[in-house]
Amino acid sequence: MTVVPVATGILEDENGRLLISLRPEGKPWPGFWEFPGGKVDPGETPEEALHRELWEEIGIRVQDAEPFRTLDYTYPERTVRLHFYRVRRWDGAAHGKEGQQIRWLYPWEIPALECLPANLRMTAAVLEESLPHPPLCLIVDPARVEPQAFAHAWREALRAGLQWVILRCKSAVDEESAKLLKSLCAESLAAGVQVWLNHAEPLPDWPHSGRHLTQSQLEAGLRPSEPFGASCHNAGEIHQAAQAGARYALLSPLFSTRSHPDTLPLGEKAFAELVETSAIPLVALGGLSMERVPAAMAAGASGVAILSGILDAPDPFVTTSDFLRYWRP
Repeated sequence: MTVVPVATGILEDENGRLLISLRPEGKPWPGFWEFPGGKVDPGETPEEALHRELWEEIGIRVQDAEPFRTLDYTYPERTVRLHFYRVRRWDGAAHGKEGQQIRWLYPWEIPALECLPANLRMTAAVLEESLPHPPLCLIVDPARVEPQAFAHAWREALRAGLQWVILRCKSAVDEESAKLLKSLCAESLAAGVQVWLNHAEPLPDWPHSGRHLTQSQLEAGLRPSEPFGASCHNAGEIHQAAQAGARYALLSPLFSTRSHPDTLPLGEKAFAELVETSAIPLVALGGLSMERVPAAMAAGASGVAILSGILDAPDPFVTTSDFLRYWRP
């Protein structure tokens, strides 16, 4: 099958919104939303085609185009090789020169629309840029260890360079513990660390960056006004989270775990297949050791989440440092 080269622009305005356009009647896949662009003509480079197509379609003159991703995607009638570019500087006001609708949306809003599948892969890639880096997430659960050991593990992980914490509280905490958790959240944010709360309603007034929803909260229709991620286990749940506006999903279990020995792990192949169709970044959770981090990332994970591997470690600083070596050799 012939591979058709296509140049596509991901325009981003000063507010972080992306431009998408609706494919009109008379073209393949009418009624679907996409990032604007078109075929590369014979003799053109993809970047030259990008400049031409964006002028013809939405009336702008591109000033800078940064190569972003190249993706082969097979539709029933053809295979296209999509050359995606990030475009942040242009002349002119974007509008539908061919009568097509255009919208400026935040990347987490786009999956709620009927979009061409290959374009949704790019919303996941853009959202991945907002994840903490290194994308090592520590899930801290105060019910697992006594308060001082819990606080010590959290602080030692931060000292090692951790940038992302999900605070999971499955049950109510006493007043003294709540005071400690609030303080730890504040310390983390002050150090530039993202803190996401996985907590039942009503939400406490602890400082945080966003929410992390359980699958039951997502299914119950909880939609925070602030950024949120979600726990997922299969394609249907990932799709639901993406359409709800989640910024990422924790996908588990990648490998078998001691805490859920009877749960069948996804494995690397199935995980990679879910990444291929996801509109949001997928962060691997479950059975992850330091030795398995490369396998998780090779399967397409946008990051990895750890619970007992750090929280229960004899030396959380050393263990966190060892995990971080994947990103900081």
